[in-house]
Amino acid sequence: MTFYVVIEGDEKDIVKKWDSLWRVKNLQLYIDTLPGVEKTVSFVDYCELIDRGIQEIPLEPAEGEVIEAPPPEVKTNFWSNPAQLAGVMRIVFLNAASVTSVINHPNYTRTTILVRTSLSRSSDIATLVEKIETFAAGHLPPELRAHPTGNLILLTRTTGSIVSGQIWSLALTASIIFVLMSAMFLSTRVGLIAMVPNVFPLFVFFGLMGATGAELNFGTNIIAAIALGVAVDDTIHIMMRLSKAIRSTADQEQALLETLSTVGKPALYASLVLCLGFFGLCFSTFVPIREFGFLSAITILVGLVGEISLLPALLATTPIITLWDLLHVKLGKDPHKTISLFANLRPSQAKIVALMGELKTFPRGQALIRSGEVSSAMFVMISGRAEVRVVTDGQPRILWMMQRGDVFGLTGIIGSEERLSEVVALEDVEVLAMDERFRIRVWRYPRTAARIFFNLSTTLLGLLQDSIQRVPKERPERPSSSV
Repeated sequence: MTFYVVIEGDEKDIVKKWDSLWRVKNLQLYIDTLPGVEKTVSFVDYCELIDRGIQEIPLEPAEGEVIEAPPPEVKTNFWSNPAQLAGVMRIVFLNAASVTSVINHPNYTRTTILVRTSLSRSSDIATLVEKIETFAAGHLPPELRAHPTGNLILLTRTTGSIVSGQIWSLALTASIIFVLMSAMFLSTRVGLIAMVPNVFPLFVFFGLMGATGAELNFGTNIIAAIALGVAVDDTIHIMMRLSKAIRSTADQEQALLETLSTVGKPALYASLVLCLGFFGLCFSTFVPIREFGFLSAITILVGLVGEISLLPALLATTPIITLWDLLHVKLGKDPHKTISLFANLRPSQAKIVALMGELKTFPRGQALIRSGEVSSAMFVMISGRAEVRVVTDGQPRILWMMQRGDVFGLTGIIGSEERLSEVVALEDVEVLAMDERFRIRVWRYPRTAARIFFNLSTTLLGLLQDSIQRVPKERPERPSSSV
C-alpha cells in the first residue's frame, strides 16, 4: 500500500535549493521511523544517487598523462559541499524524464515522497498521516507546504467520513425521533420506552457486522437508517392504537392484546414481506449485494421481534396519552380557575389530568350515582347542573346543587365505599370520573400529581370545616364527601 507526501511552494525552482532539499530529507527520515512504514523514495534520493555517481566516474587522462586517483577521504557530497549541488541539478535537467514521478519539471515548485506502508486499518493510517502533518507543520518553512495524498489517503478519509457520518446521522435521527415521541405522547419516559425497540435492532446490526466481518461501506451504511425507519413506523402505529384501546378498557394488558391483534398483524406482515424481499438478494453472486441483503433482512427481523415483544413488555404498566388526545380534550374556559381540583395548574396540565380519568356525559334525568352502589370513583363536574338526593321515609329529599367545578364522591378515590345518596342530572352534564386507574396514571407526572392531591386535601378540609360550622340552609351549594 502506497501514498504520497507532496511538498510544494509558490517560488520557481524552490525545491532545487539546498535548504529545501535538506528539509525534505529530514521529513523523509522522520517518516522512515514511523511504525508501519516500510520504504520511502523522494527526489532527494535521486539527487544523492546522481551525486554519488559523479564522484565515482573516473577522469579520462590525456595521451601520456598520468592522473592519480584522489584518496577516498577527499570525496564529498552536496550536503557537506553545497557547491556540488549545481552539477547534480545539471544532470537532473538533462535527464528530467527519469524524475518526473517525484518532481514537476521544469518549474520545480513541487516534489513528492513516495511512502510504502504495511498498515491497512483506517485508524492506523489516519494516525500515521496526522503524525506526518504535525511534523511537517513544525519543521518546514512558511514557503513550503506538505500534505499527504493518494488513493490510500482518500480511501481512508472516505471510510472515516462514512463512520463519522453514520454515527452523527443515527445520533441526530434518534434524537429527533425521541423528541417527537416525547412530544407526541407527552412524556419523556414514554419517549425513552419508544426508543428501546427502535435502537435495539441497530445494536444487533452492528454486532452482526463485527461477527461476520462485513465492512461498513456505502451499501451497508444505509441499512441502519432503513431499519430505524421501519421500526419507528411500527412503534407509532402500535402506541397510537394502544392509546385508543386503553380508553375503552381498564385493563392495560387487555388493551395491549387488542392492539397487537389489530395493528400488530399488519406490522408483522409488512416486516415479513420486507425480510423475504431482502433475503432474495442473498442469492446474488456479487458479495456487497449479498451482504446488504442478508444484513438488511436480519436487522428488520430483529426490529420486528423488538416491536412485538419488547415494546408491549415495556408498555404493560405505562399508560399512553397522545398529543392528539390533549388537543381534543374540552374542559371549558379556564379550567384551572373554575375547577378547584385544577387550581394552580396550567391549562395543558389540567387537560393531562383529565386524560388520566374518563370524561363521561349524562343526559337530563339520568343518575350519575345511585344510592347503595359500591364505587371507587370520584367525579368532577365539567358542565351542566345536578342535584344530590337522599331518600327519607320513602320520600326523596334534595340536599345540594352541583355545578361546574364541584367535586363529589371524593372519598371513593381513597377506597371503595357504598354510596349513601344519589346524584341526578338536571340537564345534560359532563363529568370527569377518576378511579383507581387515575391514582396509578397520575404519578407519571409527579409535580402535577402532588398539586392534584394537595387540592384534594384542601377540598376535604374545606368540606370538614363546612360540616362542623355549617348552619342549615334551604339549598346548600357545597356537597358532602359522603355523596
